[in-house]
Amino acid sequence: MDSITQIALGAAVGEAILGRRIGNRALLWGGICGLLPDLDLFVPFGDVVKSFTYHRSFSHSIFVLALLTPLFVKLILKVHPDTGLYRNRWYGLVFLAFATHVVLDCFTVYGTQIFWPLPTPPVMWSSIFIIDPAYSLPLFFGVLAALVMSRKVSVGHRINTVCLVLSTIYLMGGWGPNSMSNRWRAVPFSNSALRTTNC
Repeated sequence: MDSITQIALGAAVGEAILGRRIGNRALLWGGICGLLPDLDLFVPFGDVVKSFTYHRSFSHSIFVLALLTPLFVKLILKVHPDTGLYRNRWYGLVFLAFATHVVLDCFTVYGTQIFWPLPTPPVMWSSIFIIDPAYSLPLFFGVLAALVMSRKVSVGHRINTVCLVLSTIYLMGGWGPNSMSNRWRAVPFSNSALRTTNC
């Protein structure tokens, strides 16, 4: 998925987990962790083929990201020592921001080596394009609401949660344009096969 959407998803997850307790810092770190797996784009692998092969491999491995989670939590708590009371929630925020990035990429057509270094094929469910406004816009709206609305009444927090749920329903329902086009392409084939069988 595009990196802007990944930032928004991470920020939305961060807000949902810690926004009520630490405010905009949850949005900030959620967005950072949501972007982090894509930073391997800036690693020089030598050529275009290798770059394409290694992107979404080690940096998108759920095992690698699980190992990185405590390191990031330690860094965050050094930057924000006053949030030490929420250490366990920080673990949840960081890991889920990492994990949702990886899972979202699995819904695209490019494939994600989520179980690297195990010799398994890339996971690709091919239900959405790498840019899908119908998925991204609710996330943007929810994050913006959490950012600008007063936290005293938690309206922005609730809007963010609702938007996160709606975008997830859209994703899990397989209503992305790529999934729909695949279904429409399958219909003529099915009808043709049926007619052949009847003959």
